[in-house]
Amino acid sequence: MTDTVGILFCGGEGTRMRPLTYYMQKVMMPIGLDQVPILEYVLRHFKKHGVSDIILLVNYKKEQIQGYFGDGEKLGVNLTYIPDKPGPVGTGTALLNAQEVINKRRMIIYYSDIITNVNFTEMLTSHNNHGKWATIFASKGWKIRVGTAEVDQENNVTKFIEKPELPLLVNTGISILEPIVFNYLNEFDSNTSIDLSKDIFPQFAEKEQMSAYVPEDVYWEDIGSIERYEKLDNDFITEIMQK
Repeated sequence: MTDTVGILFCGGEGTRMRPLTYYMQKVMMPIGLDQVPILEYVLRHFKKHGVSDIILLVNYKKEQIQGYFGDGEKLGVNLTYIPDKPGPVGTGTALLNAQEVINKRRMIIYYSDIITNVNFTEMLTSHNNHGKWATIFASKGWKIRVGTAEVDQENNVTKFIEKPELPLLVNTGISILEPIVFNYLNEFDSNTSIDLSKDIFPQFAEKEQMSAYVPEDVYWEDIGSIERYEKLDNDFITEIMQK
């Protein structure tokens, strides 16, 4: 089986979590009953599924991350830190910056302000079976965080639904990519900000080289905002992430 490396985006300034992130990198925000950094839960999950070689793409307050986790030995993982270069910022740009270290390895792409118990082992098996360039972890059952109203031609409300569930699959920000992605990333001008979701994934989809992994009853939460962070059920996170 092709070697697999975890690629964790850890460089964002966390503007949606200010003022907390004026002082702390968002992946270092404490969660769970043990109040350890978000990133620690993520690293433990990678380790549980046999992915121990992990590259952290860092920038803002990178010293906090490296000072806490070091080389990853205490968690049984091997961590490599790749700081963003000065200039354009984007997920594709950051990934391209790490090409030399990644080399020809398959990648599990992960945005580190997400907590999930998705089964990476099963997701990798699905990826191997279909043989495409990319697999995205897609989730169903996503609920809009506000109520919606249906109105008639006179603007009379005919129906009101509080936080309805979308009849769509949602991209969770977690994916598996083959190293062919670098062929596409290198086509962009070096002064361009490249975004994986906007600039690369549509090309893969057009070439029918992307598949979705849609598991049942999987927990995932984007906790990259103050509102979501404050509403976290820390007991639940600890329980579900330790299974």
